[in-house]
Amino acid sequence: MLIDKKPAEVWVELHYRYKGEIFRFNLPLPQGGKFLDGLRVDFDRVDIPGGRRFTIIMEPLGEVELIRFEMTGHLVYGDDIKSVFVNGYQSWTGSRERSPGERISALNWPGKMFLFQKYGDYQFYNYPEKKGCFHGYSYAYTRYPDRLFFAGSLDEKAGFTIIGTDTRHNLFSLTKDVAGLHLNSRRLLLDIVMLEGGEDEVFNRFLELRRDAEGTDGRTSPVQPGKRAAAWSSWQGSRNIIDEVSLRRNLAEFRDRKVPLKYFIIDDGWEMSPGDWDSPSSGFPSGMSSLAAEIKGSGYIPGIWFAPFIVGRDSAIFWNRKEWLAKEPGKRVKPAGWIPSHGGSFYALDLSRNDVKKYIAESLERLRGEWGFSLIKMDLLYAAALYPPQGKSRGEAMTDAMNFLHSLKGETEYLLNSVPLESAFGKAEYCRIAAETTPFWEHPFTRNLHCRERFSTLNNLRSTVGRRHLDSRFFSNDTGTFHLSCTKNSMEPSRRYTQLLLHSLLGKLITTSDSLGDYDEDEMNTYLSQFPLIQPEIEDVQVSRRTVTIRYRSGGRSFISISNLAEKMRSFELPEGKWFGARGLKRRPHHVAGGRKQVLKPGESRNYLKLDDVELFAGSDGHLFPGCEIDSIDVNETGNSFTVRPQVTVLNNFRVWIQTPGNGDVLINGKKAEILITSFGDRLATGIVTLNSTEGNL
Repeated sequence: MLIDKKPAEVWVELHYRYKGEIFRFNLPLPQGGKFLDGLRVDFDRVDIPGGRRFTIIMEPLGEVELIRFEMTGHLVYGDDIKSVFVNGYQSWTGSRERSPGERISALNWPGKMFLFQKYGDYQFYNYPEKKGCFHGYSYAYTRYPDRLFFAGSLDEKAGFTIIGTDTRHNLFSLTKDVAGLHLNSRRLLLDIVMLEGGEDEVFNRFLELRRDAEGTDGRTSPVQPGKRAAAWSSWQGSRNIIDEVSLRRNLAEFRDRKVPLKYFIIDDGWEMSPGDWDSPSSGFPSGMSSLAAEIKGSGYIPGIWFAPFIVGRDSAIFWNRKEWLAKEPGKRVKPAGWIPSHGGSFYALDLSRNDVKKYIAESLERLRGEWGFSLIKMDLLYAAALYPPQGKSRGEAMTDAMNFLHSLKGETEYLLNSVPLESAFGKAEYCRIAAETTPFWEHPFTRNLHCRERFSTLNNLRSTVGRRHLDSRFFSNDTGTFHLSCTKNSMEPSRRYTQLLLHSLLGKLITTSDSLGDYDEDEMNTYLSQFPLIQPEIEDVQVSRRTVTIRYRSGGRSFISISNLAEKMRSFELPEGKWFGARGLKRRPHHVAGGRKQVLKPGESRNYLKLDDVELFAGSDGHLFPGCEIDSIDVNETGNSFTVRPQVTVLNNFRVWIQTPGNGDVLINGKKAEILITSFGDRLATGIVTLNSTEGNL
């Protein structure tokens, strides 16, 4: 056990300013108290079930300004380490399990020309760019064949906790991003747990400990994670000129087809400029309340995009309220980012000002109270930590900002995006856990800049897999939008299917931004195959050479999916047994025997149902998870006539395969079935189940 090997002594590097003088210490920190110049440091380590808990409390004799804090210890990771996971700085930051010999590259200088450094930690963390050196925020783990070694912060109010792992030199570090933090009284600086156990075991324990820690400071109750839901969003991955005509056309397409969405979200582009939240652009002459009412009348919950902490360069606030803009003390105002899809340059607001908070609260109340939107998509939230107020760290500024939004929430549902994830724990029903998707797989320009926050489908999917453990614990995972339509889409059909499959397996909010009118027949059938919405029971996720294998159950049946997220072809061996290969976009279903090697192209996925010799059912193509579109299969006394009843909410006609050991003709819903023999010798009958007909709805 790694925890048992943890040495009693740790080293601390501490820099701070006291009475105008800078003090620098690099010293071992024994358990108990230690007196320094103007500062007392109390270090405590206690054994807890499944691990250990470490706390550091600092008590100044006068005002102390912290500059740097890093705690380092020796830790032998061993030869059986499989991978390292470090959580990225914010929602968009690529986060996945890495092999022990990988390295994390820093942003190249061309990326800084586009202000990409604003989205991540490139401005305040020095990337070592060495093999085996990893860093992440708030929690991290190393994976072994039979367990995880996990470290997680229970309190980030004093500053972000940066967890470092150096597998080559057997070092473990905890850095508190405390630059600029003023201490005026006794304060908890670090509270972290180290746990060992199975994946669910350590994350459930971490959740329990965090809730206990939060309950001691009088915070409001955490928000319960949202339920599984389907949504449509107007987000298209580029600066999209949306208007009420196009939105109403999309709304009518979903309404007319009776697609059971829960949310219909108006994304960025409805406003004149980010920050001008009081009136929509000229494309909405009827007003936003009229559109929200029509969405509600269609049976959906209306959602709207809102970036509370930033304003655009073209906004009235930018030109008329310069004193509202956040900046570094004594320096000029600088942008908080540059994204064409958000209007170009935008700027952070100074959240230490009461008039700014009042403006945000009034804007939010207008969106939900006056206009009638019940889901607010909060975006670009990382901006609150870019230029913290005097005397506060970035983490403290982010914590204060999210607590402020939490205090305004009421009955409104929140969907958070581009936010340091720990700051979002318990603050919303849904939270984005991956980068924005795009109608292309990967953009070579932004990838070669080493921008970890780049908009990319591949970047999105790797984080969707990597951060799956957060789902239904601290919020429900929003994985971003998927793209099935070939219109304005450069991805192969197999890659578009991979988006839908992984989002449906590992996410809770399943969203598309496609227009139904752009779908061909196969794309429409694939989109509708997610209904009725089913929550799969994930049993195991394995990642090897960037090939993701997920074993899960759905509708009482066993499945396995394999996705190739590498940039090369990968082979895999399907386990022994009889399998039904589910249909994918432009790919036909098929029956196959296990125990043979198969090949996946880059970006390709396969989804297989394990067949049971005892069960009549042998496959169907109307649902993403075969069989979930079927309510029942009945057979007559002679065993040659089958009645297949679909679920009420099924939207596709579908083909079904049924095991028939006899030799004569077979009927499926009163029609003669086609007979086929599988590669493993079973005799199957197959036929079409038609909806909205006597045959289909028996």
